[in-house]
Amino acid sequence: MDVKELERQFSYRQLLGYNSKLKSDLLILRHDYNILVKYQEGIIEKEVKIRTKRLTDEIENIKNKHISEICEKDSQIEVLKKEVARLTSVLSNDASNSGIPTSKTMIGHRKYIPNSREKTDKKIGGQLGHKKHKLNKFNDDEITETVVVSPKTCPKCNSKNIKELETFKSKDETDYDVKVIKRRYKFNDCTCKDCNNYFHVPIPNELKEENQYGTTVQSLAVCLNNEIYTPFNKVVKLISGITNNEINISEGYIAKLQKMASENLEAFVNQAREYFPKQECYGWDDGVIDVNTQDATLRIYCTDTVSLFFAHEKRNKETIDEDGILSATTHNTTVMHDHYLYNYNDKFNYKNVECLSHILRRLKKMKNDTKHDWCDKLKKFLSDINYDRNKLLDENKEKFEKSYLEKISNEYDEIINKGYAEKDDIENYFKDEELTLLKDLKKYKKNYLLWCYNFKLPSTNNNCERNIRPVKSKMKISGHFKNITNARYYATIRSYIETCKRNGINIIDACARLMSDNPYSLDEILSYQKND
Repeated sequence: MDVKELERQFSYRQLLGYNSKLKSDLLILRHDYNILVKYQEGIIEKEVKIRTKRLTDEIENIKNKHISEICEKDSQIEVLKKEVARLTSVLSNDASNSGIPTSKTMIGHRKYIPNSREKTDKKIGGQLGHKKHKLNKFNDDEITETVVVSPKTCPKCNSKNIKELETFKSKDETDYDVKVIKRRYKFNDCTCKDCNNYFHVPIPNELKEENQYGTTVQSLAVCLNNEIYTPFNKVVKLISGITNNEINISEGYIAKLQKMASENLEAFVNQAREYFPKQECYGWDDGVIDVNTQDATLRIYCTDTVSLFFAHEKRNKETIDEDGILSATTHNTTVMHDHYLYNYNDKFNYKNVECLSHILRRLKKMKNDTKHDWCDKLKKFLSDINYDRNKLLDENKEKFEKSYLEKISNEYDEIINKGYAEKDDIENYFKDEELTLLKDLKKYKKNYLLWCYNFKLPSTNNNCERNIRPVKSKMKISGHFKNITNARYYATIRSYIETCKRNGINIIDACARLMSDNPYSLDEILSYQKND
């Protein structure tokens, strides 16, 4: 529609009103538009904030999750590092830094053989000027058999027409021959000429059967089994072999001999039990034995002259009390051991001294694990003290100078303090074990150093350890004990044989008396060398 037509239809006044109305509507629309824009902007801003917060929370959660996973992985890595360090430590165990016997050295590892000799530049073997040891020629009155050796032919012409001259050369030979004795005892019937009483000569218990093995056979079997560690079946073969198959004992008989020998030693064991609490010093130790594939304990108490073994199913304080030796020991006695804390029980009255060899092994082990210098310093420090002590003992001196003892005490404390400073190394995965060792060294300082103050005390418990070692050889050769009863038979017999050996008594003679139900008493054994 054109303008003219509009003008015709509307008057000017009407157009002005209509224009005003449109302006008013436009303002309203603009206002509504502004409100709508602001509303939409608010919604968008709010949505943005919500989304931003949501994204921020998600990012934070993911971050925390990753941090938690990283911490968990770090913790697992630390655990694995500690386990690797522990297993590496186990692999480094040998007889020099732990109680593992040399027989259990792992394949591929060098076997540690204890040797107190100092290295020199001398060649291995006999030294120049060393006196040769050989058998001396017999005196004429010693000869029990003469064998004349005659040639069959002349070495030059092979003639058999040979005349032997008065001159000769002689060579001596020492040998022995096993002779089987088949002995018969006769027990006559008798009458008394005074009262006409008719009686039989009493037959002793050891001859109650029609035929039985004598004490020589019995003592040989007991000796082979308990001293040479020969298995039952090998004892049977050996005795059969040396007697030309004339004596064929059974394995069951050997087991019976073990029981018989042990029962014959009841008085000896009781005497030994009373002996130890009266001594100025004795040592004790124990080791693991196999009883019917289960771990059991062989415990020893010993001095330089007496050894007493006990076998138990468990290694605990109850079996120690059962032995009845520590509980009977008074304050006049010092007991040496390998840091068995039960020895420090308030119910015991004796003094304790710690084994030097045992703490040196612990220090070497800790050095291998932590690489800390204080372990080597204390190890060398204690070894040097022992060396100085041995020199004074060779000079028949009885103690260190007071100033030297003060120096020992002060230097010992300094090394322990250095150990406490070193133990907090961040890479030390053996902090707990090291702290335990340091606490022991500090708390039991007097016991670890007691042998420095009293030269009458031994510095090590090697006497006991050497006595336990043979049972390891026995188990390697003969296998485990069938039951704890058999292990106790062995412990009792071993006590008697080892004590006899330490006092210079021939073990075959000792076993012969044992099987005759007349074993050496402890007093006889201890006085044997004096009377010899």
